[in-house]
Amino acid sequence: MKLAVYKDNLSTGRGADRAVKNFATGLAARGHSVALFEKNELPARLDESWDVFIATGSNEIVDLARAGYFSRAGRAPVALQLHLAPSGFFKWRHPFRNREIRRAFNLPDAVQLLCKSYEAEFSRLAPRPQVVTIGNYTEIAAPPEPKGAAPSTTILYPAAALTKVKNQKFLITAFAKLAARFPEWRVRLLGRDDTRYAAECKALVHRLGLGKRISFAGFVTDLPSEYSRAAFIAFPSALEGFPLAILEAAKFSLAAVAQHDLPGATDIIQNNHTGLVTGASAAAYADGLARLMENEPLRREMGERAHAHCDEAYSREAILDRWERLLSELSSTRRGSGR
Repeated sequence: MKLAVYKDNLSTGRGADRAVKNFATGLAARGHSVALFEKNELPARLDESWDVFIATGSNEIVDLARAGYFSRAGRAPVALQLHLAPSGFFKWRHPFRNREIRRAFNLPDAVQLLCKSYEAEFSRLAPRPQVVTIGNYTEIAAPPEPKGAAPSTTILYPAAALTKVKNQKFLITAFAKLAARFPEWRVRLLGRDDTRYAAECKALVHRLGLGKRISFAGFVTDLPSEYSRAAFIAFPSALEGFPLAILEAAKFSLAAVAQHDLPGATDIIQNNHTGLVTGASAAAYADGLARLMENEPLRREMGERAHAHCDEAYSREAILDRWERLLSELSSTRRGSGR
């Protein structure tokens, strides 16, 4: 099949960018002709003939709607990928934009959601399109673990940036409740740290006297090295689509600690089996952290189960198989309709 994959900006380093690149690369490896392009190429690409056109988010589907693509004779079927929980696309300060997104969500021929728990919410927002749940996969791979390596005492929070949504202050506050009890443990925060929120996080660490216990690593590209040095990951984010870091950590046999206000967390983490999903308070989250900090065998068991579960449920081949079935169905519908 000849496939268009449109992402307005591929240079932010976010998990969605990595997921889109993995997706395009994986389909190309299976013999499809895949064109992955950004916004500057969109006008010219709209005039080409495609078997399926894949828009990879709310900005992208709005761009197609503004360009009048859905009213074009002979247009390709459109599949919309959503890399957030449905509610995450609507900002209370932008009512006109919200209405535009909502209208655009009704236009594609099919919508891919990342978690089963999002289906009912999306169907209330946009009842027209076919909805399919297909998760993400990751190409990241763990190197062999050195024999006799000492257990790590580093809690890693892998993120692209320190932001309110990523909720790093919550982790700092929770860890502060445990710092005296676990003097050997450290927290390592990844992500761009030139934001106002990052400055607030650093000030909080300073006030709590945890400057030697909580480090700010900035934006990191060598994620395998970071995962290899961690005991487990903390993931207290308040909003995600599919927390790719949880899947990446599982490749390194690392459990994750999320909190239940994170949409989709329980779709990926099997609570008390492959990781922990705690209550939404800092005290409850601290209890979850402490449970793994004090029990190295439990950390290993959960990490190994996370590896096995994610390899089965979110393997490259399983995810691409699901995508190929959807794309084939859309392409066949186009041929059958004569569009």
